[in-house]
Amino acid sequence: MKKSPTPGSAHHSTATISIMAFERKHVSRLVPADHKILMPLLLAVTIVNSATLGYDSSVMNGLLILPSYSEYFHLTTATEGLNNAANWMGSIFGAFLMGPIPDHFGRRRAIYIASIVTTIGIILQAAAQNIPMFVVARFLVGVGSAISNGAAPTLLGELLPPRRRARVLGLFFSCFYVGSLASAIINYGSQNIQSTWAWRLPSLLQFVPSLLAVMIVPFVPESPRWLISKDRNEEALEVLVIMQGKDKTDLQKGSEQLEEIRTAILREAQEYPRNPWREIISSGPNRRRLAILCSFGPMINLFGNFIISFYLTKILNQAGITNTTTQTQIQVIINCWSFAVAVLGSFMLDILGRRLQTFIGVGGMVVTLLLIGGLIKRRFQSV
Repeated sequence: MKKSPTPGSAHHSTATISIMAFERKHVSRLVPADHKILMPLLLAVTIVNSATLGYDSSVMNGLLILPSYSEYFHLTTATEGLNNAANWMGSIFGAFLMGPIPDHFGRRRAIYIASIVTTIGIILQAAAQNIPMFVVARFLVGVGSAISNGAAPTLLGELLPPRRRARVLGLFFSCFYVGSLASAIINYGSQNIQSTWAWRLPSLLQFVPSLLAVMIVPFVPESPRWLISKDRNEEALEVLVIMQGKDKTDLQKGSEQLEEIRTAILREAQEYPRNPWREIISSGPNRRRLAILCSFGPMINLFGNFIISFYLTKILNQAGITNTTTQTQIQVIINCWSFAVAVLGSFMLDILGRRLQTFIGVGGMVVTLLLIGGLIKRRFQSV
């Protein structure tokens, strides 16, 4: 007697067929299918690439604390500013490569390219014999950091499921302070070296985050959006299915996601066939987003965080704190506090929302700066 199908048995049969039909042919076997392994790897990409930027950006403040660095290059105010600015000049140049390189070579290869450029700059910096050599080195480090800062969050944003995207991308920028803290600790440990290695060693150790990035990226899949844009649809489907998790293999859902991404790419190509950049200024909402983007960076810098990052030594000297060990300890404490607050902020994104948290952050900084200004004025009036 034939057994009649039970409710839900057809759905179960379809799911079983979907699971059995999925076979990995294009994605590297190094990429784990188990989310318990894959998600920590994606988190590691977040930490390592952001830490690279943090270390590269903050190492100069630590070097300025070390007398051997200033004495070796016979720094003046102008050359000190040039050495600091070189990294950001490289970042400005690299900003024009943040889009083309990941779009042409892929997100993963862009991280490799960024690591190579950064490593070349690091080697030159650690071996620098004069200011021009040091400036070129810092410029290359800035270029590599900019490319990595474009490729890594793009890869994460295009791989992560929406429910985890905000939190992990929030952690990406928070982990800037992981590199900054590592730089401060290494500078603290190298301050007693009685040679130029006191500043060459912290410079050389910048390569560690880049090396870790190169080691981790092979275990992470390529962006499905980029694969679809290059007509590598079968590989993109494999990635989308893998990102569902080991126990949720659903080819139909993966195919639907692929079609959504493909439709979006085709629509963008039709609307902006000659100049995709027109999309940025094509409508009122996009122009407002561009205005926020262009104003946010200068606004954050006006609050003085980069002055603290690069010229903390001079500020502490003017405040009467001249002991090198004490200055380095203060640098470590500042980075610990900044990292803790940044991580808290990344976890609050989905609770408070982006706009409210931005208003709270900006408002808090305005109030704090007004208090600092008032206290400084009162102090000098009483002297």
